[in-house]
Amino acid sequence: MSPSQYRYIYAGLGFALIAVIAFGWAFGRSDGSGPSRPDVIEGLSPLPGDQVPRQTPLEVDVPVGYELEMWIDFRGSGGAEANWVKIPASEIVHVPETGVYSWRPGLNRLLESWIPGEQRVRLIWNTTTGIPDPGRYEFSFRVH
Repeated sequence: MSPSQYRYIYAGLGFALIAVIAFGWAFGRSDGSGPSRPDVIEGLSPLPGDQVPRQTPLEVDVPVGYELEMWIDFRGSGGAEANWVKIPASEIVHVPETGVYSWRPGLNRLLESWIPGEQRVRLIWNTTTGIPDPGRYEFSFRVH
C-alpha cells in the first residue's frame, strides 16, 4: 500500500471513532427527567419503573447508622386516594452491619404476593445517632 492509502484508512478510522463517541454521548446520557434517587439510598430493588414478578422482594441499601421505614400504597395510584400502610418492623430483615433492609411478600405477611399492576412504595429514613438526617422517597414499579 502507498502512504496515501494509509492516510485514508487512518482518517476513516478517526472519523468512525468520533462517530461512535458522539453516538454514545447523544444516546447514553440521562435526560434528567423524573425525580432522582436521594444519595442516602445507595441501592434499591426493584428500581423505579421496573416490571417484576409477584414474589419480588423489596430491598433498600442505606448507609450504616440509618433506620428505615417501608410503606406500601394499597391503592397504587397515590394522590388523594392513597392508602399508605407501614410494613411491620417484624417482617423486615435488617442487616445493621451493611445497612440493607429487605422485605418479601409471603404467607402470614402484610401481603402474600404483590398485586398485578402499579405498586407504590414510600421509604422514610433518619439517622439513629448523631445529627438528624430525615428524608422520604416514593417510587413505583409494575407487577406482571
